[in-house]
Amino acid sequence: MTAIDAMTEADLEAAIDIDLEAFVPSELGAGAEDPRVVRERSLREELVRPWARLRAARDEAGRLVGYALFWHVLDEVQLLNVAVAIPSRRQGIGRALMNDLLSYARGHAVTRILLEVRASNTPAIALYESQGFTRFNIRPRYYADDEDAVEMLRTL
Repeated sequence: MTAIDAMTEADLEAAIDIDLEAFVPSELGAGAEDPRVVRERSLREELVRPWARLRAARDEAGRLVGYALFWHVLDEVQLLNVAVAIPSRRQGIGRALMNDLLSYARGHAVTRILLEVRASNTPAIALYESQGFTRFNIRPRYYADDEDAVEMLRTL
């Protein structure tokens, strides 16, 4: 059973490890800088932004195995990241994080949730579609490696 709660500063090292497994350095905003340093700075900034929400998925021992990062502004949520540690994938953790996000949205008068996902990330697209998201646009060459992004929307 996966427990979902608020991410704290104590979770940063584990979240950075997950990010470095899940994303290429350019997706983390790292150019010439060390990706770990860039990601730590970014996550610390998100922890203090009043509109940012970081939700942590924990295993039975309380270890961070995944997280979701989203921004809540007015009646809209922008999902920025869903990341699951490689050894914990295909165990329903991403789905649990998405269910937590939808529960949050319903409880906070959110009318729509938006996200972008790599066009090649078929497992994530399938997860989002199973959660009621629909594709509504392609952003050509959106990522630093020129891959397209699929924009998706869920209205509530």
